[in-house]
Amino acid sequence: MYPIELVKVSKSFPAVEKGEKDLLILDQIDLAVEDGVSTAIIGKSGSGKSTLLQIAGGLDKPVSGQVFCSGTDFATLSDRDKSYQRNRHIGFIFQANLLLEDFSALENVMSPALIAGKTEKECRDRAVMLLERTGLKERMNHYPAQLSGGEKQRVAICRALMNDPDVILADEPTGALDEENASAVEDLLIELAGTEKKSLLLVTHNNDFASRCDKVYLLKNRKLTLLKDEK
Repeated sequence: MYPIELVKVSKSFPAVEKGEKDLLILDQIDLAVEDGVSTAIIGKSGSGKSTLLQIAGGLDKPVSGQVFCSGTDFATLSDRDKSYQRNRHIGFIFQANLLLEDFSALENVMSPALIAGKTEKECRDRAVMLLERTGLKERMNHYPAQLSGGEKQRVAICRALMNDPDVILADEPTGALDEENASAVEDLLIELAGTEKKSLLLVTHNNDFASRCDKVYLLKNRKLTLLKDEK
């Protein structure tokens, strides 16, 4: 059983013009995200990387194939049960950090655990620990508008780790950052995935960032090709 497994997954979008064929984005994709292994997917813009990640996280549906999260087929779940599965097994990090603007950094990090029904003390203790580990001890009561881009993304990483998920899904997590902040966030994400023993599935344009992962795939012409395997 894998934290995330895709079996013969295909995805297409409806044709814009009548009489045209649907646009095939992913074709019979097989991918297993292994326990404690970091996996990167690279490819050109428009190749389907983000679509693949959204399908892997149950945020989008394939037109065919199966997607398993910790052994459970997403297709068998109601929307409510799918949300429950994601909340407990998957941590998401996006290029747009998607922080709640009316919540402090601490409250943003606590939110997934509160949704999961944990006590406020449990949530606060772990959130504080994560923020301190990522160098945000003095910033935890600040709101997103008061944080730099790099700080916001560190908050987003903490939030993704809050419920101790099996796997972290990261979609261009440094794409909106300058070089210095991007490098710091890359270091942090790779380090935390290792020390917390998390699986990591990363999509990125940054080949140097991708090369730090155990496995690297290229998504091209709707197919995945394994470029590196050092697990």
